[in-house]
Amino acid sequence: MGAGAPPPDVKAQGKKILVCVSGGIAAFKVVVVVRSFAEMGADVRVVMTRSAQHFVGAQTFAALSGNPVSTEMFGSGADVPHVELARGADLTIVAPATANAVAKMALGIADDLFSAVLLTVRSPVLLAPAMHTEMWEHPATRGNIATLEKHGVTLVGPSEGALSSGDSGAGRMSEPDEIVRAGLRALGRAEDLAGVRVLVTAGGTQEPIDPVRFVGNRSSGRMGFAIAREAAARRAKVTVVAGATSAEPPSGVELVQVATADEMRAAVLERAPECDVIVKAAAVADFKPEEAVERKLKKASGPPEITLVPTPDILAELGSRPGLRKARSILIGFAAETEPDPGRLGLLAEEKRRSKGADVIVANDVGSSDSGFGAATNRAVIAGPDGVTDVGLVTKMALASALIERISQLLKERRKL
Repeated sequence: MGAGAPPPDVKAQGKKILVCVSGGIAAFKVVVVVRSFAEMGADVRVVMTRSAQHFVGAQTFAALSGNPVSTEMFGSGADVPHVELARGADLTIVAPATANAVAKMALGIADDLFSAVLLTVRSPVLLAPAMHTEMWEHPATRGNIATLEKHGVTLVGPSEGALSSGDSGAGRMSEPDEIVRAGLRALGRAEDLAGVRVLVTAGGTQEPIDPVRFVGNRSSGRMGFAIAREAAARRAKVTVVAGATSAEPPSGVELVQVATADEMRAAVLERAPECDVIVKAAAVADFKPEEAVERKLKKASGPPEITLVPTPDILAELGSRPGLRKARSILIGFAAETEPDPGRLGLLAEEKRRSKGADVIVANDVGSSDSGFGAATNRAVIAGPDGVTDVGLVTKMALASALIERISQLLKERRKL
């Protein structure tokens, strides 16, 4: 593996790994991914589109993987190539994933070997997008990415940086080592959080003014649901306490619906003593009306005078009163900020981590159109005991994966104590 690559902490020996390469200039990076898994003893099979062969020759991948490279939909024998390639795969990596490849996957198009394999495969799928910023930010691509995430596809990147033609911005494919690390995590995911009880809060709370109006925010619940989905995929037993949401909740988890901050507090404190991990991803309203009136306020009566009072700070309560939760449990909080600068965002995250008594704080910028409430992506930093990590602008599923990986490491460390 390349310099700085992680040790193979998950056995790849004998695993069948499909690497599907589409036509982007970042295809040259995939050479390192194929070589890395082959050196670990994996059975690596490469599928290439015709466009991909303009950037890297099939013979290069064949030499590194030790297997013939598949490029054509139809074979000369009785076997069906896309079925045989997909059957028995332990992991599928799509890199680079161009905007066209993403669209075909989302729509279920199978008009070549590459897309037919991806429609047939039943293994975990890692997607490493690579495209110009304008294509990555286009509403069609954002919708396609959301569809794939809903189907359980895991995104690796993209990152921000130099693109082809001298451009720079979001859409750069993740580096090979990062893709390999994500692949190793996916291969070891089955037992990663088995037996761990995880509580996640999601969505926003609605604090009533009258029977039809409330104090709230634009939280969709997508971030909390992404965390719950990732934890459940790693076999954790997950409970989600959700306020108001517009995103689709994950399957395979216990869902508890609440409306107000007080209701969320009660639901969380009831379950906290049994949980190994608590992730407070909900956007709880900071204030509520001191009194909610029983009848709708009439416009003709003029603007009402509304006195606001603080809502309960659930995160601070859990952090300052250890008896409320399980011994050695891990407490994670989120901080919605309107500060796009990563350095400043990191300082705010660390300040909140210490003041709230949390193990980890994820601070995300909610002041940009491409980050925060309602968006498919988050610009975030993760502050933990080992320092602050700038995650950059990533999809919420990618941020969830990074956070769950951090949680997994913290759990391993606590178990050694």
